[in-house]
Amino acid sequence: MMGVIAESERGRIFVSPDNEQILSALLDKPADYPTGELSADRRALWTPLYGLDTFDKLFSNRQITAMVTFSGLVKEAVMQAENDAISAGLVNDHSTIADGGTGALAYAQAIGVYLGFAVDREANYCSSQNGWSGDFIIQVFGRQGIPMVWDYAETNPFSNSTGNWSGAINWVALAINTLPAKAIGFAKQFDAQSDNGMRDILVSTDPPYYDNIGYADLSDYFYIWLRNSIKSIYPKLFRTMLVPKTEELVAIPYRFGGNAEEAKYFFEDGMFHACQNLNKYTHNDYPVTIYYAFKQSDTETNENGSQTASSGWETMLSAIISANLSITGTWPMHTERETGLKAAVNALASSIVLVCRKRPDNAPTCTRRNFINELKRDLKPALQKLQRSNIAPVDLAQSAIGPGMGVYSRYAKVLEADGSPMTVRSALQIINQELDVFFNEQDGELDRDSRFCVDLYTQNAFNDMKFGDADTLARAKNTSVAALASRGVLYAQKGVVHLHGRDEIPMKIDASEQLIWLLTQQLTHAMETGGIQACSEIIAPMFGSNAEQAKSLAYRLFTIAERKGWAQEAYAYNALVIAWPEIQSRAAELQAVKPEQLTLFDVTENN
Repeated sequence: MMGVIAESERGRIFVSPDNEQILSALLDKPADYPTGELSADRRALWTPLYGLDTFDKLFSNRQITAMVTFSGLVKEAVMQAENDAISAGLVNDHSTIADGGTGALAYAQAIGVYLGFAVDREANYCSSQNGWSGDFIIQVFGRQGIPMVWDYAETNPFSNSTGNWSGAINWVALAINTLPAKAIGFAKQFDAQSDNGMRDILVSTDPPYYDNIGYADLSDYFYIWLRNSIKSIYPKLFRTMLVPKTEELVAIPYRFGGNAEEAKYFFEDGMFHACQNLNKYTHNDYPVTIYYAFKQSDTETNENGSQTASSGWETMLSAIISANLSITGTWPMHTERETGLKAAVNALASSIVLVCRKRPDNAPTCTRRNFINELKRDLKPALQKLQRSNIAPVDLAQSAIGPGMGVYSRYAKVLEADGSPMTVRSALQIINQELDVFFNEQDGELDRDSRFCVDLYTQNAFNDMKFGDADTLARAKNTSVAALASRGVLYAQKGVVHLHGRDEIPMKIDASEQLIWLLTQQLTHAMETGGIQACSEIIAPMFGSNAEQAKSLAYRLFTIAERKGWAQEAYAYNALVIAWPEIQSRAAELQAVKPEQLTLFDVTENN
């Protein structure tokens, strides 16, 4: 123990521990505590590399004593709740909640389940893997993984600070009070790869994301405590010591002895059978909706240049299309919380909902040329609609997959020039090429100075380049380095040219600014330094489409920065676009309060 955080009249203070505090932490582990080995998935679970290879080692002895006590008290609380319910006149039918009971026992067991959730929530804040963030304790699962924490903060569950037991109870109670309870529902667990006999139903699903996250491995952290709390309530559900993993449909190589190809085949084959069953289950009149939030990150370089696709998207879409489902629509839905660790990274903000229907048995085939022509026709208006709806730039490439694959999947086959079927991966690469064409066309709508700046940015960001190279590029765009230097857009001295960073550009903003590059940088800088209010003050006095063009350019610059790996640059443009509706709303409010000019008649009347 290195220090103690305490409350005083002056606020929070940090003091050295005394002997009593040190001795109170020196407990032995309780006799019966839950544990198990952590998995070998080193992408998400880092602690085994440092010797913390079983779950009990993720807790101090004092913490594991508290957790065992809390989870053990759930059983006593259930007994007390049942007795109280009987005393209050509730029927004592001895029927369990697992069997659909509604009497005193089922009521008490429901309370036990809620308390079990609270124990699990406490586990997220009562571990040796909780960090300290200056004024609060950070939860273990800030992301889908358990990182290694060197100097951890130990929660006092009986305090009023972060991670206390009362807070865990209050969060569960808040969920109960908020969620609707208008009917009795039920859930059944089946293997998605096997036909369970359901027919003519509505299907909406969020499938696993290829090799991205092994939820079964992560779930063990909470499962061991939930099992300790409510195993007697759901004995069948908790019959295994740890979460079953063999059936989990993910392409994680360690489960196949490190063989990535076997993992890939397992996922592809399993997903194909799962999608076949979706086709069987769904009613012909209802669409199947499939949620997916997975970045395209695989870039290949060949004779056609760099081409982007994604193994995750490829296998998912291949399974959908092979199961005779066609994609008829795409709905980007804002599903991801952007606070915490996601707040400063380019994490996806939306899930892409693929709307699918059964493809007719007599669906035609088409050629590669016809596919590309139809794609050009359908993709551009779809992308324009997505931009108008203000989808985050980080999500645009994923959203474009829907309308693009909608063209591909309406055909039984798309044939290459040699007569072979076009693969989903090839289709994804073509869709991403057309996405680039779309942005390049938007570049053509910019003023010539902005087009030059975009090219300069693409090649060098804000870094130096030789004057001769910059001058050649400027002449090709019918502009000049000197003219842009005089406007403060770029630096040009001693044979060196570079774009000025956002903190170097002119701060005075012209309401009729025609240089869209400059306006975009000014808005992005305002968003970084002054937020929504600062941006709204810039666009409030503007007329015409310049502000909207600046937002469109932010989309383009995000795409460039993302592909170049310039994370902070990408984040800056993404933040501007995400905030755009609020910026517009605030700008409209500023316009509404603009004082009206008095007419001569008004002045005379007042006199």
